[in-house]
Amino acid sequence: MLRVYRNIIIVVSVLVVICFAAVMIVLYGNKDGEGSNENAKNNEQMLLDTTQKISIYLGGMNDKASASDIAEENSGEANDENVENVDDKKSNSNIEIIYLTPEEKYKASNDFVKIDIREKKDVFCFVGDVFLSKKPRTAYDEFGLPGIIDDGYLKLLKDSDFNIANLECSITDDTENAEDKTFTFALPTEYVTPLKEVGFNLFTLANNHILDYGVDSMMNTIKVLDENDFIHIGAGKNIEEAKRAYIKEIEGKRYAFLSASAVLPSDNWKATYDRAGVFNGYDISELCDEVRNVKPFVDKVIVYMHWGRELETVSNTWQKQYARRIVDAGADLIVGAHPHMVQEIEYYKNVPIIYSLGNFIYGGTMRDTILVTATFDYSIDKNGQMQLAVYPGLSNYEKVRKDWKKDEIAAKIKELQDKSSTCYIGDNGYVFTMEQVAEALSSIEKSQ
Repeated sequence: MLRVYRNIIIVVSVLVVICFAAVMIVLYGNKDGEGSNENAKNNEQMLLDTTQKISIYLGGMNDKASASDIAEENSGEANDENVENVDDKKSNSNIEIIYLTPEEKYKASNDFVKIDIREKKDVFCFVGDVFLSKKPRTAYDEFGLPGIIDDGYLKLLKDSDFNIANLECSITDDTENAEDKTFTFALPTEYVTPLKEVGFNLFTLANNHILDYGVDSMMNTIKVLDENDFIHIGAGKNIEEAKRAYIKEIEGKRYAFLSASAVLPSDNWKATYDRAGVFNGYDISELCDEVRNVKPFVDKVIVYMHWGRELETVSNTWQKQYARRIVDAGADLIVGAHPHMVQEIEYYKNVPIIYSLGNFIYGGTMRDTILVTATFDYSIDKNGQMQLAVYPGLSNYEKVRKDWKKDEIAAKIKELQDKSSTCYIGDNGYVFTMEQVAEALSSIEKSQ
């Protein structure tokens, strides 16, 4: 209630300021008789600037500015070619801010050709937290890539079209000014090489460790990733950059990737219109808005969430509530990380939600992990029927392993099945909805 009263007071104060400015312009803006057009323009611009600055302030306070009003004044000829210049302007609150419409952000390039029918399958690999702590780094130094990942997982990553992971650290060589946290994670710049060798393509930076060593280290992480041709989502120099979806185009199909974190140490970690940081996943409405914004321009929308409670083996109520809202907004697949444990798979409106993938290459003591492949098969239907498959493994200290004892793999699949009541997971790891199972059983009965 206090917050409501505070906001009302602020809005009333803003209106008083605007009215006062307008009165002053009327009284004094034309004091030399007819005055000059130049003075009138200056006064009009002063009122506009005042209004815009107040709008930006209110927007930052509510994590949502009046973007449409400001964009109408500043739209110009914004397109994909001037996005870099736009981002440079948005990094400073004292410089004019240009807001791109969803179409300007997400429309396909002129040479993009949409294909409705084709035979090819698109395969995506998803893994959980990635951080090369001391043990994996030591193993890599001694044994190279085989020291940190086995051939089974490596082959899955090499055979896919696109590989997605959560980067649970900042990439920096400056470790002097770590925030006062229990755990702070930094990856020396030289260890970007094994990340490339593993075959990662996209990292989400929306997590509770990307700012462990401050904004400069986060921006260095982004710089290093850019220099090494990695894609990143979920964090940036302002909210527009942090929330913007990345679109992957594969032979006439477009896939949007978004990410947000509902686990942040403080409000100062949230990206705003004039502050670098992480896309805030606590207020799920803004993420849902961005899902709705990108949905008309792509074939599939995939959301990677950082959420849940550490060391919990099943999701909690608010994760489920958030997941349903994201699906209702238009997401086609949700994957998650943060608990360091494998959590259940759930289907809601036929959309799969993998609540937590566990650690991948990490170096910790939490053993369980899964790699998930999502295959979109356009040879079955033109909308790209999705087939999920899970590959349990061990993430133990320095190395992540898929190829281990078959009876233990079977036990892990059964364990995952026991807590995933809305789907069926076969012995081979393939995941089916209960509707698909019912259809299969019906077909068997009819054939007998």
